[in-house]
Amino acid sequence: MVSVLTFNAQNALNFDKVNDYIQTPYAGVLGSANRTFEAWIYIPSSSPTSNLAILDYGLNQTGGRNTFAVGGDRSLKFIAGSANVSTEADTVPLDTWVHVAFVKNGTTGYLYINGDEMGSASVTALNTPSTGDNLKIGERVTGGSILFQGNIDEVRIWNIARTQAEIQSTMNTGVCEDVAGLQAYFKLDEGIAEGDNSGVTTAIDAVNGNDGTLMGFDLSAGAVSNYVEGHGLVALEGAALTAAQTGATYQWVDCDNANTAIVGATEQVYTPVEPGSYAVEIMVDGCTTTSECVEVSSLGVKDVLFANNLKLHPNPTSGDVKVTLNGVYQTVDAQLVSITGKVVATYQFSNTNEFSLDLNNFNSGLYFLNLRADHLDAATVKVVKM
Repeated sequence: MVSVLTFNAQNALNFDKVNDYIQTPYAGVLGSANRTFEAWIYIPSSSPTSNLAILDYGLNQTGGRNTFAVGGDRSLKFIAGSANVSTEADTVPLDTWVHVAFVKNGTTGYLYINGDEMGSASVTALNTPSTGDNLKIGERVTGGSILFQGNIDEVRIWNIARTQAEIQSTMNTGVCEDVAGLQAYFKLDEGIAEGDNSGVTTAIDAVNGNDGTLMGFDLSAGAVSNYVEGHGLVALEGAALTAAQTGATYQWVDCDNANTAIVGATEQVYTPVEPGSYAVEIMVDGCTTTSECVEVSSLGVKDVLFANNLKLHPNPTSGDVKVTLNGVYQTVDAQLVSITGKVVATYQFSNTNEFSLDLNNFNSGLYFLNLRADHLDAATVKVVKM
């Protein structure tokens, strides 16, 4: 089964630490069962040095709650009242998006930051009763208040102990709602970033319909107590677009042309040959997520010079084709892609300004040659094999 997810510009929610939180009807994973919590968070350096609750549910008693929070010392914490886990101080970066996760596996709890294990401890005493508070996002259970300040995105709760590899495999992409073990999934994409979202009252649970109520949010406009841009799935550096998720299957698309697939653009990194708006379809475990569209307004002077000074001869070719560059490069990576998007050959050359490709054994037709020199300058050119 293949599922397709399309995100609303990768939006998130900003919490003002005054009265903002989400109250859901979801009771959470109860008893001593295995569980995994995941979220993306952004904490500004202006936030107070006090505990900030990402999510919580349960009862304020020994072993009864599930407070997943960032400490005032900027550690990541899981607090159950007597079964607590913490990373070292200053392990949660500020002024940047950070992926955080807690995993209970048997009698041990583990904390992850950006996919790396950062702390573990015994959680033998964890035993969540069914009589406590339902899941809250951005606040702790009754018995105290540690409201969140900053942005929260992509909250997921599982009734399984996800492995580090599983966390890493989906932290930079969406997950299918029917994947085994996923119990609650709040994408927090309902509103328009910094727009008038006063009509939005609900945070949608994409899995089981345990939709949450937005409590205290202003939502009228601006970047405080409102929807904001989320962590995003694509990074733009120079003229190169990079999908944040590794180890996936990729297809870059042209947003200005009804998301038409770009022939040959099937790698994690894509360098457009002309300005425009681009997104990437990311497939992991049969689930396809379409990223936000990213505007590339300029290809960059170096990339333009690199592309404009490339010479291929002969082209069309019946056999060999000689590639001449605009200078000597230490490393040149080349990739030959068929018109169907299949990579048919890869090459690497060192300390050269020209090289030849033997196309004698390839079928006749149109190919795309992707070039990257010194891991910086990039270009894609057409090659015709007769």
